[in-house]
Amino acid sequence: MSPKRWTQGHSQIREDAKTGVASARYTLGHLAERKLLGARRAARFRAETGLADFAWQVTWAAQSAKRPGQALSRCQGCVILIHGWDGSHAIWEDIPDRICRANPRLFVLAPDVNGFGGSPFADELPTPAACDPAALISSIERWIELLRLRSALTVRRHRVITLVGHSMGGAALFYLGKRSWRAHEVARLAVAPALLLNDLQRRQFYKALGVSIWAGSATRTLDWLKDLLAPYLIEALIGDASKAVKDEHLRIFENTPKGTLAQTFYAMGAALNPVPRRRRTHFRVILGHRDRLVGAEPMLLLLEELGFDSEDIRVVLGDHYLFSVGLSSRRLHSANRELLVRQILDLHEECRRAQRKVAR
Repeated sequence: MSPKRWTQGHSQIREDAKTGVASARYTLGHLAERKLLGARRAARFRAETGLADFAWQVTWAAQSAKRPGQALSRCQGCVILIHGWDGSHAIWEDIPDRICRANPRLFVLAPDVNGFGGSPFADELPTPAACDPAALISSIERWIELLRLRSALTVRRHRVITLVGHSMGGAALFYLGKRSWRAHEVARLAVAPALLLNDLQRRQFYKALGVSIWAGSATRTLDWLKDLLAPYLIEALIGDASKAVKDEHLRIFENTPKGTLAQTFYAMGAALNPVPRRRRTHFRVILGHRDRLVGAEPMLLLLEELGFDSEDIRVVLGDHYLFSVGLSSRRLHSANRELLVRQILDLHEECRRAQRKVAR
């Protein structure tokens, strides 16, 4: 299957005349139904991930191509934005547009992951192993292969894949199967990663909250979940994100099976697979100094243990949604949003320079 084939299965293309950026939506089920994706390959993806469907949005610069297939075939690289717990592709707001305006040769994909949004689990109560960060990145890698986003082996300078993960999506990046990637082909940027290997207090909190969500669902105390727990999580933990991001989290919470909410939260606090200490190329981390969900100090100690250097880490003034601009966070988070886009662009160029160096 060529990329041009699956890109024909989009929903209506939306183009913003003011910004010159276009976008379209896809689902695995729709592609399989229209026979733009092999039925066996789609069924294998579902079986391996435990997901009933998979949805994503693509964004590109309309000046580079009018159709998504053309944009993908001409691009220098793909940027994949991976959200966290109880989120969807929408939490990235205008980040995809900003990336494409800054570099029209980039093609941005923002999937719904881990049982949320348009990518629900097949089971009402998935196993914690299906919901943890390692399973999340495994699903993303399978999806990348399914869509054939990587360049062919015969191409000397391959397309750069830049993975950007927030919260649980950021934690997932630490479990990327590096052995299957070619040198300088993939870059990673973890934003406020919820990798809590050495943060016992927060791990216990997440596990307890996951159990509470499922217990509340089992005893049909859904009003308590909707009226008390969800607003508390949004206001107390997400903090200074924009109203649009908070509203999206509330919408996802209300429309996601409680088994998924419970198990994905529990999985962040459960005994996670160890992350080996090794030299990591093209990998950066951004932390917020007031992040209630991810403590800056324990995360910095963990990053030190994992072999990161000071040049790989940025601590900025902000909270868990350090890139989303709310009324009270405009001064700090606006600058962070620009920093995030620059980091993505810099990682892409860093990989391209390394490829050129090897090709000489």
